[in-house]
Amino acid sequence: MRSVVLERYGGPDVLNVGDLAEPRPTPGEVLVRMAGSGLNRLDVFVRLGLTGPGVRQPRALPHVMGAEGAGTVVEVGSEASTELAPGDEVIVFSGLSCGHCRYCRRGETSRCASYEILGEDVWGVQRELVALAPTSLLRVPEGLSLIEASAVPTTYTTAWTMLMTTGRLRAGERVLVVGASGGVSIAAMQLAAQAGAEVLATTRSPDKARRLARLPYVHHVLDSAEPGWSAQVLEYTGGDGVDLVADAVGAPTWRDSIRSLATGGRLVVCGATGGDRPDISIRELYQAHRQILGAPFGGWNDFVDVVRMIQRADIRPLIHASVSMERTADGHRVIENDEHIGKVVVDLS
Repeated sequence: MRSVVLERYGGPDVLNVGDLAEPRPTPGEVLVRMAGSGLNRLDVFVRLGLTGPGVRQPRALPHVMGAEGAGTVVEVGSEASTELAPGDEVIVFSGLSCGHCRYCRRGETSRCASYEILGEDVWGVQRELVALAPTSLLRVPEGLSLIEASAVPTTYTTAWTMLMTTGRLRAGERVLVVGASGGVSIAAMQLAAQAGAEVLATTRSPDKARRLARLPYVHHVLDSAEPGWSAQVLEYTGGDGVDLVADAVGAPTWRDSIRSLATGGRLVVCGATGGDRPDISIRELYQAHRQILGAPFGGWNDFVDVVRMIQRADIRPLIHASVSMERTADGHRVIENDEHIGKVVVDLS
């Protein structure tokens, strides 16, 4: 079974396509033939062996990469509690949890004490076959290809958690998405616009600014190449600021993100790709009734809700590029070099 394997930490070239034994599903599991897997910053951090607060590493090497994906059911265990059948196209939820603690019973599975993420803590989905519990699977929304569906689980669940579950976004509000070119950022802008928000985006790249401005769900693009770009936000909003900032960049952008907020505004954070030790003014935060809210990858309820939204609103992931399994390293380079707008997907077929 062909798989994207990490045997040692390092640059993109440490990724190999290995031949591993096919999984043997238990009677309660479903066997899925994977079609595609979306790449995330998470994959880059895993490959690098990144350490630090809130960062986890695989239990052991060698490790199979890939947190999110989609495929086709090929076998359903005799004791699996599911209506899925061979031939059904499914999306794989990236989170694993105990299933019985108070958080799991409420569908807030990412709060479970034993929560794990495919491709980070345990073997991921960048392989030809994966055996999973049926509680990790949802049918692919009608109209999405399997490659598009493979870009949904981690990306859109995170964006939904930021905006809706944690950020409490309301129709008519202004949303600013910082560093608006990655998969989560694009998803957040799509969802925010669908929810009736005015969407602003920042980028340091003039080329990306032109491309973002052409997207139908982006209302205004701002240049964030230099510190102090919050002045542009205030000028555009007539001094009011925005109601919600979605920021996955971290340390380099937090000061301007906070200064972009209206009185009572919310800074919602799902990552720290640029560093996790920001320099901020506490007074600028509390004196204007502003809030900082953490929103990591969400739970099962968030996943179900966002897939339902994708179905009803006919939202389609923006795919920047699709690479073969043998070219997974090239996909990592695109993300590390910040060349993408949207998702890079590994074609596992």
